[in-house]
Amino acid sequence: MQKVVKALLFIAYFILLFFIIRINSTVIIEWLNKSMFPDYTIDPGQDFHDSFFNGVSLIFTITIFVYSILGTAIVSIVMIDLLMFGLVFANQMKAMERNEFITFSELKTIASPKEILSFVDVSPAFALLIAIVTILVLAGIQVLIVKVSKKINFYVSRRIRIVLFVVSLSVLVAIFMKPNYYNTHVLKFEETHSHNFNPLKRARKDGYLPTLMNTVKPTYMDRPGNYSKDRITQISKKYSKISKDINKDRDKSLNESQTFLYLSESLMDPKQLPDLLLNETPIPFISSTVKNNIGGTMYSQYIGGGTANLEWSVLTSFSLEVFREPLVVTPYSDFYADSKNHHTILDFYNKNKVALHPYTAHLYNRKTIYDAIGFDEFHYLDHGIKHTEKLGTHTRVSDEALNKDMMEVANKKDVGLIHILSMQNHSPYNKEIPEMDYEPEINTDVFPKKKEKELFNYLQGIHASDKAMKELVNEWDKSDKEINFLFYGDHFPSVFRGTENQFKGDLLHETPWFIYMNHGRSEGGIQLDDLSPVFFVPVLLREGHYYVSAYQGLMDTLLEKGVKRIGKDYIVSDEGKIYDKDLSKELLTVVDDYRIVEYDALFGHNWLPGDFYTEIK
Repeated sequence: MQKVVKALLFIAYFILLFFIIRINSTVIIEWLNKSMFPDYTIDPGQDFHDSFFNGVSLIFTITIFVYSILGTAIVSIVMIDLLMFGLVFANQMKAMERNEFITFSELKTIASPKEILSFVDVSPAFALLIAIVTILVLAGIQVLIVKVSKKINFYVSRRIRIVLFVVSLSVLVAIFMKPNYYNTHVLKFEETHSHNFNPLKRARKDGYLPTLMNTVKPTYMDRPGNYSKDRITQISKKYSKISKDINKDRDKSLNESQTFLYLSESLMDPKQLPDLLLNETPIPFISSTVKNNIGGTMYSQYIGGGTANLEWSVLTSFSLEVFREPLVVTPYSDFYADSKNHHTILDFYNKNKVALHPYTAHLYNRKTIYDAIGFDEFHYLDHGIKHTEKLGTHTRVSDEALNKDMMEVANKKDVGLIHILSMQNHSPYNKEIPEMDYEPEINTDVFPKKKEKELFNYLQGIHASDKAMKELVNEWDKSDKEINFLFYGDHFPSVFRGTENQFKGDLLHETPWFIYMNHGRSEGGIQLDDLSPVFFVPVLLREGHYYVSAYQGLMDTLLEKGVKRIGKDYIVSDEGKIYDKDLSKELLTVVDDYRIVEYDALFGHNWLPGDFYTEIK
């Protein structure tokens, strides 16, 4: 009789346990969805797809898996809740700062807690203390419950836990081996094949977990219908011949110069936004350099993020816009480390190539990527960066300090290419610069009053960037070297998030860029607006009269035909966006050649020979 009672108690226990885990999993899904909305508040008029509230089965299975290991329901549920609370909080931050959600590959940033904490103004020491205390408390509860369970002779046997472990693990393995099948058939996620320019808006309809699962094994780029080895052979021959013809009119190799690729973090031109400023521009030198040299505006898909993507496009000349969902793809983190093809502008140099970034090296796989593409040195905080002075109470290394490190590298013997990523104007913007000689007058009729102070601090910061840039360019005029200086802002700062209705169209997606060539070589140069960063290197090669590779011969051909941006099924030229169906047969062939080359290099068979990207004759 006692065994029957005990058996009934166990049955009741498991029914209650499963019921509690089910409720807990439902609440987790609810908060994951809320994390994509301002203030965790879902708009009552929000349109939901069938998948929006789904995903409980996955959270449930993960909880059972943890329970099978620990054998304690309370600790297992609390552990899952803490982990999910962290994800909810981080996803809310990213959604509000960048209008993006956390993808599966980005979950790996948990390996860089110090860098993550820097975005939330929490010291690593305090976070470590909280983590240790939490672990100790959970461990104490675990020990106490185990002791009490044994004392009253009511605990889950090892045999039952093994069964739960095997079943839950098998389910999880099946889910993550076939995530798209699980997503479609269980979570009812409906994949759309149209070009997605606003992934967060779509995620708010589909639900966070189904959207996250869609990033586990994504198809980053559709295979071109005419991708074949024969077509690749034709492309190789075609552009090898074109590059030879181009090089007949060129007179030197890029390797004979010293080239700087300078990404200015979150730099924009406030005068591009109608009526935003009531007084003079904070970046007079940069604006005049753009106007009087080779320059214009660069198209950036992002606001407050996407730095690694823009630098990837500059280095590779590969377009992000050809991807299925460009705003949720980060090549460095998602696939580029494992790609067979790592040919970049670095291949044009047999001198030393150096990268500088006054921040961590752990985010976005930069150390791995930079090694793969051929950088000889990578200087970052605590490793090569010597000057770490900051502006006022700002938290990031100033551009002036970074330029000191850059000049030290530039003055070394046999340094050909220097790739610079600044950090000064990265968020947050709640820190001030006392005694700044420039005070912007912001028109709060067109910009939110509640963000005025942040914008004020930001604009003073880019004024300091302008001064630092002026001093830097003045140095090039004194140099006997042939110097090429490519400068560009990667995206608008996050303080402009939420102002899309005020500044419509591409106003929040065009940042300044210029190429300055010393000794007067860039004066009165070509002006190109709404230009994709993939064309920076082609413009540099063309305007500097440098030899091209076969691949850059393809890029030069696109430039010659007026192409400024290339998307999945469209291009952008001076005439605006033109879809493939409206292109001439000749132009469509060249655009298709480009897409095929990019697919072959990143996701295909890498059939094109290495000298297609590197050989210069």
